Amino acid sequence: MASRENSKDLVALYKTLFIELPLAGPKSLLGVAKEGEVEGHAWNGYDAWIRLIKQSTDSLYQNPFFGEALGRSMPGLLSVERLTRAISGAAFASMRSISGLAGAAEVHAIRTELRDLRRELRSVVAERSVASEQVAAERDYQAEEDFIKALDGRLHAVTNGNNHVSRAA
Repeated sequence: MASRENSKDLVALYKTLFIELPLAGPKSLLGVAKEGEVEGHAWNGYDAWIRLIKQSTDSLYQNPFFGEALGRSMPGLLSVERLTRAISGAAFASMRSISGLAGAAEVHAIRTELRDLRRELRSVVAERSVASEQVAAERDYQAEEDFIKALDGRLHAVTNGNNHVSRAA
């Protein structure tokens, strides 16, 4: 059953890749293709491809030979991985010292210091904005006081001078 499905999906994929899409592309460029024709063919090919991959992966993992081979090769693969990690660590450590690049601990310390400097900058900016708001408020208050004093002086000059201000009742 799986073999028949695989063959149907393989035929559908080849049909999409080698017949439908090559014909639908020029038709679309010429403007004679139906709306969504290219996308429909592409999705059909994609669906067939996904089904093929899924069925192939399932059959591979169900194969007892694959499981045994993978189980036997795993210790060797892990030892190779440890060896390459040790070699690359030693090689990059010597290259880092030659080139002057920073290590992970140094980069972490720089990032921490940078974060602290950002926090300090934010607090200084916040303090300056509060201080500038206070200075602006004091300046506005002083300007209002000067204006009121100037008005009082003008009113006093007008009432004591030649011009008498009559009060509205």
